[in-house]
Amino acid sequence: MSYLVLEDGSVFVGRQIGAEKTAVGEVVFTTAVVGYPQVLTDPSYRGQIVAFTMPLIGNYGVSEDQLESDGVKAEGVVVFEATAPSHYKSVMSLDEWLKAEGVPGIARVDTRALAIKLREYGVMMGALGPEEPEELLRRLRSSPRYDEVNYVDLVSVKEPRELGDGKLCIGVVDCGIKRSIVSEFLKRGVRIKLVPCRAPELAFDCDGLFLSNGPGNPKLLGSLAEKVREYAEYKKPLTGICLGHQVIALAMGAGVYKLKFGHRASNKPVRDLRFTGKTYITVHNHGYAVDPKDSGLKVWAVQPDDGTVEGLYHESLPILTTQFHPEASPGPQDTRWIFDMFVKLIQRHAGR
Repeated sequence: MSYLVLEDGSVFVGRQIGAEKTAVGEVVFTTAVVGYPQVLTDPSYRGQIVAFTMPLIGNYGVSEDQLESDGVKAEGVVVFEATAPSHYKSVMSLDEWLKAEGVPGIARVDTRALAIKLREYGVMMGALGPEEPEELLRRLRSSPRYDEVNYVDLVSVKEPRELGDGKLCIGVVDCGIKRSIVSEFLKRGVRIKLVPCRAPELAFDCDGLFLSNGPGNPKLLGSLAEKVREYAEYKKPLTGICLGHQVIALAMGAGVYKLKFGHRASNKPVRDLRFTGKTYITVHNHGYAVDPKDSGLKVWAVQPDDGTVEGLYHESLPILTTQFHPEASPGPQDTRWIFDMFVKLIQRHAGR
């Protein structure tokens, strides 16, 4: 038996899967139907306990080509049913994988009821594990809140790395980058200089600067925003996805606020107001959003359900960002043309 306890005292009882240990984190939900290995290995989920609203998770197992990083980054996993795999590529089940990674999970939880609670009251801190609910609540109340921890430092590279051999150099500030983002750039024949989040200046000599996705509260990245503001003064191309989009916005004087329960799904609409006029189906994974007022940044994409800003550009500076994830692995692939736009922006300013 295992328990999930929320900060309001709610208790969900289920069956233990994964590692026999306790995890504390911000409890969030995703409505993604497929892609659970990609979700759990996305460094943006560091510090969070992820609940899947799709009732059957695990049916195609786990294989190396599905992973977005070197292992599970979520603190814990909540599912209704952890099913046995039936796919020729599978090398282990979800339960076996979580055990090997030392990550606890809980199954047979009413994830629909959990998602409804989080939608109504907002995301909450939670504790998951085999201990009694009273002990889990004690651990939870003595732990720091998600918003107070700089998780980016825990998932960023420690030393610079070079990838690819193209003539065009893109400096990538690693705030918790996904493998699929790196892959999309390399497919376009560029050279990547991957640098730690604490040292973006190591990539200022590249033809353009890209800020990756990542976990946590963007307001804790003030020093990174200051360095990005310095880079923007060089009038060299500056792009970013998700957390990178938020940090660039902060660097330019915009505001950032926390959403009630965030956007985490693989079927979120985004309306392009500037380039194509189309509405695309996209992948989202963010708990914060941008208010671009008084920043000089203009909105080029929005989420039509609630008006959340999903893309920014600058009229006089080569800046282009997306809140959504155009690399979308395993899909949809509707917006991968954004990478062509990123690269063309950098090529144009590099004269190549």
